[in-house]
Amino acid sequence: MKLLSPLRAAIIVAVSTVSLTGCQLTSNELPAISDSGTKNTGHVVWHDLITPNLAESKAFYGKVFGWQFEQVNDSYTFAKLDGKLIAGMAQLDNTQNASLWLSLISSQDITDATNKTLAAGGKVLVKSTEIKGRGTIAVLEDPQGAVFSLINTVNGDPTVSTHDNGWIWQEVWSDDPIQSKAFYQRLGNYSSKEKSLQQLNYSYLAVEDKPAIGFVKKPDAEIGNTWVNYIKVADVDATLLKVTAAGGVILMAPNETVRKGSVAIIRDPAGAGLVIQEEIK
Repeated sequence: MKLLSPLRAAIIVAVSTVSLTGCQLTSNELPAISDSGTKNTGHVVWHDLITPNLAESKAFYGKVFGWQFEQVNDSYTFAKLDGKLIAGMAQLDNTQNASLWLSLISSQDITDATNKTLAAGGKVLVKSTEIKGRGTIAVLEDPQGAVFSLINTVNGDPTVSTHDNGWIWQEVWSDDPIQSKAFYQRLGNYSSKEKSLQQLNYSYLAVEDKPAIGFVKKPDAEIGNTWVNYIKVADVDATLLKVTAAGGVILMAPNETVRKGSVAIIRDPAGAGLVIQEEIK
């Protein structure tokens, strides 16, 4: 099963190029993603899609999830759910056609987290960069090669939506989930947690008992170590019909052995992947 993220090399090229050239993901100025005035430190508070075809991506996510869009400039757009900001989309022209969803974790000390990443054997793909209007970000690679980002917002973090067609969860899929969990726990004020999920122990990190990041052994050797983001849907099967009609690909159809048939893995037309999940009854 080929998953979601592009090859590791393509990811690095995509993120680095997007962040440092004209696609505006880290341009000198971008609008704020929230005016909440509060921080949700340690949690994923934002998602940016890196795509080689912005128009195609907007069409797909609009048709499948009903997102609306607000163009910021020629190569960056906001995505909205019910009129509220939910994600950004940045266009990158590249020979690899690399595409991925980048998870941004709220951090109030990006320098410290960056230093810990380097000390653990990770890499800095984009060093700490101030973006007027939005805040400071950095793009890092963990010791097993999964790419993630940190953000210290200027005006506060967005409130996490629990509505259908919005983000509900995120996991790190890796060769060694125990090592992954230990690495991320060092980056913030996390506590280590486990819970029973279909008679298996599910491992995750929490901030003040609020779940933040899950950890899973990747199900296939061909899958790169990667972050995987979840979108909540009302009906997985109905959503999959929209996915294929809009040009997406089903990588894993629902089956009862995986979370009681409530989840599916999909890939958008540009190659970025994610998991959709309906509420388990």
